[in-house]
Amino acid sequence: MLPISLLPAAGLLLAFGDKFGMPLMMHAGGVVFDNLPLLFAIGSAVGLASESGIAALSAAVSILIINSTISALLGITPEMASAGGKYALVLGIPSLQMGVFGGLISGILAAYCYKRYHDIRLPEFLGFFSGKRFVAISCAFYSFLLGLVLPYVWQYVQNGIDALSTVVNGDNQMLSTFIFGLTERALIPLGLHHVWYPSFWFTFGEYVTPTGAVINGDQTIWFKMLTDGVKSFSSDTYNDAGKFMQGEFPLMLFALPAACLAMYHEAHTKNKKIAAGILFSAALTCFITGITEPVEFTFIFVAPILYVFNAVMAGLSYMMMYVLDAHIAKSFSAGLIDYISFGIMPSLNGFETNWVKVIFIGIPMAMIYYGVFRVVIRKLDVKTPGRTDVSNNLDEITDEELTTQILLAIGGMDNIASSTACITRLRLQVKDKDKVNRDALSDLGAKGVVYVGDTGIQIIFGARAQFLSDQIESLQQQMA
Repeated sequence: MLPISLLPAAGLLLAFGDKFGMPLMMHAGGVVFDNLPLLFAIGSAVGLASESGIAALSAAVSILIINSTISALLGITPEMASAGGKYALVLGIPSLQMGVFGGLISGILAAYCYKRYHDIRLPEFLGFFSGKRFVAISCAFYSFLLGLVLPYVWQYVQNGIDALSTVVNGDNQMLSTFIFGLTERALIPLGLHHVWYPSFWFTFGEYVTPTGAVINGDQTIWFKMLTDGVKSFSSDTYNDAGKFMQGEFPLMLFALPAACLAMYHEAHTKNKKIAAGILFSAALTCFITGITEPVEFTFIFVAPILYVFNAVMAGLSYMMMYVLDAHIAKSFSAGLIDYISFGIMPSLNGFETNWVKVIFIGIPMAMIYYGVFRVVIRKLDVKTPGRTDVSNNLDEITDEELTTQILLAIGGMDNIASSTACITRLRLQVKDKDKVNRDALSDLGAKGVVYVGDTGIQIIFGARAQFLSDQIESLQQQMA
């Protein structure tokens, strides 16, 4: 999530740079998309190594060594890399075209070296290189060895990616966009949608720029076409950029806020004030930023039929946006900010985003969502906000107090193996899952509790999740 969280800044620089004719601003945004492998290397290393700076440094060293070794081993020249195809310039090094996967390989290797060697003790005469200093050294040697092996392995990986890319961007784009949208929404409860979409955004598809550079991935291609002035967002090598991003705009700007309105109207009269506070905040977050989990976690666990309905409608939204020839990007999530920045603003400079199509699809979707939610909630007595007696208000307690209560509900600090967070989820690895009191977590105001495997647990607390994780890590460090 760290490299992905940088994309809104880069996207806004590109959008505003294009709107106001400022090439320098566009260059500042474009350099982020041009160096995604490095960002994914550092981001994955930091995420997997408990935000270790030495792991980030090791990842940067790794991606340089791996690509330099591959370049020398295969004799790849700058001319070969500039021609595109299976070669590319990676941080100025002519190497194999591995895209963000190359960065992830370096990041995972760096995290492995950190976890294995950060507390190593060497003989006294080598004491200076003990501990964390040894992480980067070991990572450099492993990276060299990996650089010798990857050329003989990557060809098979690349063939698989090419085959999948051909299917995804083949003749039946209506089906591809529907499946993409349905699967992404269906994976929301487990948080696995973050595993699903990166390949579509950063790997599948190929756009050859006027200078001969090869750009992969729907999102990366859209922003490169914006930079290159491709008004139609289509080329001989890639058609309809934006097709794996734009389908969420009708959902987030219209449909899910309408679902919140339906849930409010179905709340018990005595609880309408409480429901209004919860649902208005969730709807506004969804509408402005495109973060949907505060809305979706009010119904996907208590009403499986609405969970399925939401996933199917998301697939239809993606498909209809493609059919109506819309071409809108999102930098992170499809809220109002992205809609204005990457839908409306580019159109003022002649880009064919067809942003009004969001309204054509969104209004009918909102009406359908409102009607379906009211009927299902009432007929099945779904316990959405305002239909239960629980009235927790997380705003009334501090992060420290909430963390203390969470620890009690999950069996104490001794039961935690590790803690981290994404946008809205507190992600814990526990030693004994039987000690976790799911009902107590729900009583604390958690919008959902998801078990992953034998030791994983995800607790949905909204935007406070990252601060709660920081509190837990701070307490762990104090106890160490």
